[in-house]
Amino acid sequence: MSAEKSCVNPRIVQEILRDPMTENWESATHEPYVLNTVDRNSLEFRRIKGIFQQTARGLQIDTLQRVENPFLLGQYLLKKKKMAGKYSGVTERLLFHGTRATYIDGICQFNFDWRKCGNSRGHKFGRGVSFAPEVSYAKHYTFGDNVMFLSKVLVGRSMVGGSLTVVPPESYDTTTNARNTVYVKYEDDDFYPLYVIHYSSAIDGVLNSILLRMRTESEGGSFRIFDD
Repeated sequence: MSAEKSCVNPRIVQEILRDPMTENWESATHEPYVLNTVDRNSLEFRRIKGIFQQTARGLQIDTLQRVENPFLLGQYLLKKKKMAGKYSGVTERLLFHGTRATYIDGICQFNFDWRKCGNSRGHKFGRGVSFAPEVSYAKHYTFGDNVMFLSKVLVGRSMVGGSLTVVPPESYDTTTNARNTVYVKYEDDDFYPLYVIHYSSAIDGVLNSILLRMRTESEGGSFRIFDD
């Protein structure tokens, strides 16, 4: 980890922690970042669960972890101001990014790296970091690890991209597909990883619950296949 990303002025950190995006943060220290598991009974969990389930198609959240990294958030907020001035306004989108479990730590520390993304599935809509508004799309990039990020992503001006788009023209910052179900970003700090979502099939969850109940009742001597 570079020194500039590990040593943040405490006064700057306190300023960042006053931003509404940190309202649920719990940790007093954030060196270099903290992952806090969100209580399943909390309003925060229910809100993210609602967003997830809109496009989850039979998937469910097993564990939701909040990413608390004041350095990355500070960089994101600065970029937001810069883009708002350049494009006379900027849109913040909540988008998903499927990944492998081995990359979680690196993303939480250093953010998504557009230079390294797309090597496994290609660059169909541009050679940057891909995000999607739909869980069912993002899951194809988890390669069976069943983990993805929910992120805030800044979009100033977008255009349809292609496999040969290295960077968009100067007046654009984002490329998409024709249906706006994929967003590709090309610059650092245009995004902030809000949550790590570990998920599974909802059907698997139901089956596991049934098996657990059967095992518990069997051990207690009360399990019966048929009622008398």
